[in-house]
Amino acid sequence: MVEAPPVEISHETAIAGAEAELLWELYRVNFEPLSELAVQRQSSDHDEMMELFANRRVLKIVGRRAGQPIGFVMITNSLEDVPELSPRFLRRRYPEQAARNAIYVGVYVAVAAQHRALSLAHRLYLECWQLVANNAGVLVIDVCEFNRQAFGTDVLLRRIARAFPNSAVSELDRQTWYGMELPEPMALSR
Repeated sequence: MVEAPPVEISHETAIAGAEAELLWELYRVNFEPLSELAVQRQSSDHDEMMELFANRRVLKIVGRRAGQPIGFVMITNSLEDVPELSPRFLRRRYPEQAARNAIYVGVYVAVAAQHRALSLAHRLYLECWQLVANNAGVLVIDVCEFNRQAFGTDVLLRRIARAFPNSAVSELDRQTWYGMELPEPMALSR
């Protein structure tokens, strides 16, 4: 039996060109299905992702096998680079970490399907979380309801957190979308 080459993990500030296109494809395959499974937009378009890959304030933690990217995490402590969130809310909630620029946001995680069961996602998570823990920081991520239900994300986050001494996991906010089907107008008296 031929042994697969090991997966190497690197930390990169900017990725462009052919490498960015490979990561884009990996990202697209991971996130495109969520467009039918979550109300809130869960993915960025090609140009937005190219900007993120090139953005030096967003750290890319990349897993590669034989030089080919097979997974990545994006994380940043530049809160203004994550348009989906309110930096003011996070700075008020975590003033001590805010004063040290130690509030981190997990932007995206994408792993090639054939490598998910091989713990690459777990390795990438740990690499990301360790970066935050090394700075006595707080890590903020968002999870859509589909991923909560399908993958037990709440349990997974708590399990990973237990590996870090004195850690705590709390739900910061929950956005609920409602749909009102209104097949007929109400009768109005005039």
